[in-house]
Amino acid sequence: MKKNFKGLSLMSLVFIMLTNFMYAQTDSTEVASIYGFYSYSSSLMNASSASELTIQGSASHTSTGVQLTPASSGQFGGLFINGRTFTSVNGLHVEFEYDMKNGTPLGSTYGDGLSFFLYDGSVASPTIGAPGAGIGYSYNRTQNTYASQRKAGLSGAYLGIALDEFGNFKSKRFQGESRINGISGVTWGEATSHVTLRGARGAAINSNGLGLGYTGYPVLVTRSTLSNSGAVGRILQTDRSYLATSNSLPTLFDLRNNSGELRKVYLDLIPHFTTPTTTDGFDIKVDIQTAQNGTPINVINYYHYKTSVPYTENANPQTTDFNTSDTEGAATAQTLDATVPAVLKLGFAAATGGAFQQHIIRNVKLTLPYAAVTNDDVTSTCKFQPVNIPVFNNDIAYKGAISITTPPTASNANIDYSTFSFTKTSDTDLTLYRKKVTPQGTWTYNKANGIVTFNPSSGFTGTATMTYSVKGRTVKDSNGKIIEPYGDTAYRSVPGTITVSLKTTGCIYSVISNKMVTQGVK
Repeated sequence: MKKNFKGLSLMSLVFIMLTNFMYAQTDSTEVASIYGFYSYSSSLMNASSASELTIQGSASHTSTGVQLTPASSGQFGGLFINGRTFTSVNGLHVEFEYDMKNGTPLGSTYGDGLSFFLYDGSVASPTIGAPGAGIGYSYNRTQNTYASQRKAGLSGAYLGIALDEFGNFKSKRFQGESRINGISGVTWGEATSHVTLRGARGAAINSNGLGLGYTGYPVLVTRSTLSNSGAVGRILQTDRSYLATSNSLPTLFDLRNNSGELRKVYLDLIPHFTTPTTTDGFDIKVDIQTAQNGTPINVINYYHYKTSVPYTENANPQTTDFNTSDTEGAATAQTLDATVPAVLKLGFAAATGGAFQQHIIRNVKLTLPYAAVTNDDVTSTCKFQPVNIPVFNNDIAYKGAISITTPPTASNANIDYSTFSFTKTSDTDLTLYRKKVTPQGTWTYNKANGIVTFNPSSGFTGTATMTYSVKGRTVKDSNGKIIEPYGDTAYRSVPGTITVSLKTTGCIYSVISNKMVTQGVK
């Protein structure tokens, strides 16, 4: 039927053109999360306009991610995802990629390293911790000669994880320009390339240097990634001592990735249940993937970070920091209040000193532990020819109760097909989008079989992309209590991307004339 646009205003014509240019079809909505959590992802590439991000020090936005430090000495930078808070009741899963390379070593190793940390979400304007060995998380105390180098630890600090290339983040120091608690008196089999966890900010002890921001942050656990031989790790005990531990890493590696490949870090905080309804902090797991599509290597295996942590302040002055004396005083027994904040925020930092290297991070994702996972799909089609994409083949959702002793099972069979949605307008958008029309073509989802169909438009050339997300299923017991929460909106996956490229060779087309139909390969 021929359309008659006579008499329509210019604005009406524009509206008709736009609605035919791109639209989305919906057939249902989902319920808001009962946990108040929504996933987050950012490539951090060219992200200078992202309102939730703030940078400090020498950090800068680049086309390849946020550069925390360049490969030069005496650099210090930080990044805060300060515009987003994440509820902590169900734990947290963090992923990011890092690039730690180039630079110049001091002796045989580079420095210092990078940290990523969680802090109290009620802190509106966080202040980064000390440079150098503090890697932006812990504090640095000094005597008066070096007063300009005094620096409190991260404000609101809850947990810091360092990829400590140089190795000083874990160590106790007491000298004129640097005083901090930590592990002392250890002859390390491998002192460099450690993954180390430090705890929350402590309470003020006195006015002689151990004030707020200058206590706490104790070393909880540290592991070498370079050796399995001997006592290459330490873990804090309830009697405040450090137990020597060995490693059993399936593959040894340096935290630096100087061969060019990006490394990927996975952090899991799983609520530690002491009874079916009571928790005591988190069980913390840190894995590092050293090769693309490789199996992540477990470095920290479910360390129990309790809400009350006995530790030792063991870098105390004899009388005060506020003189020029370098006489060390007695260590004191302390107990850290590590109560989990109701909401958390995430940040990163890196530092260099005499030894230096470049530090870049990118592709940050935050979800709940055991949220559904969508992996990207890539395919191709010919001009005018639709293509079917079984997007769930490489995706997963979870089934089973959340537990570190018997983790839930991961499978694409656990995906609830009815929860599929193309690109949402925001994290809190509850609409499920099943059809989208773009200038490149029409995307349609069939919830009966989980197939996405892309039908290219007649003028389409090049590459078309679309994102989507999914969830698992919620299971309740006979009393209506949720025992498997994976259908909640909080467990929706970070979006995966479907990419379809137009083939220019090897395509079969039908040519129609008034005499005959022929087929040819182009």
